[in-house]
Amino acid sequence: MRLFFRSDYRSLYLLNATQFLGAMNDNVFKLLIIFLIINVQGEEHSNWILSVAGGVFVIPFLLFSSAAGVLADRISKRSIIIAMKVAEVFVMSASIITAYYQTTLGSYILLFFMAMQSAIFGPSKYGIIPELVDSRKISTANGLLTSFTYLAIILGGVFASFITDKTDNNFVVATSFCVLIAIFGLLTSLGITKTPAKGTKKRINPFFLYEIYQSLKISYGYQHLVTAIFGGAFFLFIGAFTQLNIIPFAMQALHLSAYWGGYLFVFTAVGIAIGAVFAGKVSKDQVELGLSCISAFFVSFAFLGLYLFSSHFWVVVGFLILIGFGGGVLLIPFDAFIQVKSPDHQRGRIIAAANFMSFVGVLAASLFLYLIGDRLSFSAASGFGAMGVLTLVFSIFITGRFSVIFFTFIAEKILLLRYALQLESPTPENGAIVVYQKRSWLDIILFFSVLKNLKVIIQKNRFFTFPFVRGIFINLILVSSKKNRELTLEKIMKKASRSQKGDQTLLLYIDSSYTKEEILQSYRSTFHDKKEALYFSDTKWDTIQKVFFSTSFRKKQISISFEKIE
Repeated sequence: MRLFFRSDYRSLYLLNATQFLGAMNDNVFKLLIIFLIINVQGEEHSNWILSVAGGVFVIPFLLFSSAAGVLADRISKRSIIIAMKVAEVFVMSASIITAYYQTTLGSYILLFFMAMQSAIFGPSKYGIIPELVDSRKISTANGLLTSFTYLAIILGGVFASFITDKTDNNFVVATSFCVLIAIFGLLTSLGITKTPAKGTKKRINPFFLYEIYQSLKISYGYQHLVTAIFGGAFFLFIGAFTQLNIIPFAMQALHLSAYWGGYLFVFTAVGIAIGAVFAGKVSKDQVELGLSCISAFFVSFAFLGLYLFSSHFWVVVGFLILIGFGGGVLLIPFDAFIQVKSPDHQRGRIIAAANFMSFVGVLAASLFLYLIGDRLSFSAASGFGAMGVLTLVFSIFITGRFSVIFFTFIAEKILLLRYALQLESPTPENGAIVVYQKRSWLDIILFFSVLKNLKVIIQKNRFFTFPFVRGIFINLILVSSKKNRELTLEKIMKKASRSQKGDQTLLLYIDSSYTKEEILQSYRSTFHDKKEALYFSDTKWDTIQKVFFSTSFRKKQISISFEKIE
């Protein structure tokens, strides 16, 4: 089966196996620690225990992610992977002693060390992917890795709950299985082909927050990279909150045991695995950030549905699967974009910064659970409702940040399935200014499939502000065209002059009451010392007949033409 243009299938599969075993062990061990401490201190302290365990788990990712990224850029990522698998064996072996004495402090300490080796493992795990597969297949590779990861979480959640229940809380036996999993993970890591060290001279900075800041500053120089980093962090935020909140949710809303919380999260993990594969298949050889925007809205509505139907078991299961599916589709484009757009010699440190921000999201999930559960006394179901509102706000934010990518995705992947697009003249070169005057917001979205790197400037009135939410997605000129016509047109042109950057194409959506001569005069007075090309665009709609399975139906055809003004 040919998945990649490079032929190191063996290393890719072994990387997947190593990640699978590591993710399963992390999930089993974290749940075992939570179950052990709940068993010692009582179910009435479950919210506090979950918040503390979540905090202890995430702190190593905050402390060591930056250093791990520097290491990944200096030495072979394969060597780091093997070293961390050895460390995992030692940590899991020590957990048998802690489980025997059932010490709360010892359990938290080992949870810290387990998370530390995972934090150091992370940048090498993701950073090695572009060294194993062709760049056009990174989305597919990420889909496979993420699906394996959440398959591991599925099995880990089931296994932790099952073995704790069946052994009647015998945590010595349970942690012994963690040692075996760690040994298998070490063996699979040994088979990964050694990749060359990047050999950068960057040194580990003990002031890791400054190092993270510098990495994010570098990322800011690459379009959309910082937003993708924060998008991945938000995914970890909602994922960690769901995993933590599902345990009290199972007890409060569904009147089940704490172990059932582990079983219920399996349905979310199943959804994530399916969503990750789906995103990889849809993306193919592209990185589709527009897919993340759509899936974010999907996840927000699924959270709200979980809140509204919290007492119906099978409806809850359905919404948990939908949340996971949307989350998997949300994550893959972010991960792939970070890997593709990060500069080769600094990929490790940027991925480390992304990991750091992701686990800030995990820590925020623990704090959010503590705030709404202990301080505000929200029910677990209400917590999911609050998460739905937060996710809806996030959806609007990232769609605004990725507006060009989002509308291009909508036009090419959705609208062009229903509309046939035909160009009657060559498209304008990059950096052009295009004037469009017809009243159709559907046309403006279709323009995104024709004019690349497009920015739209639009007049304010009731018709044009729908559906663009008053400037969140598309720039608006807040001057009415009904009064002071010349001033309105002058402001549009000045806005265009200030907005144009590099090879960006501007589309001026101007009211049809203006004549071509008025527009041209204002353009020449504003751009008299510049060389931007001006185009007037027109569209024409026709209804055409198509035959599909011998059934005739109507399909709209839109013709777009451009007239260049010298």
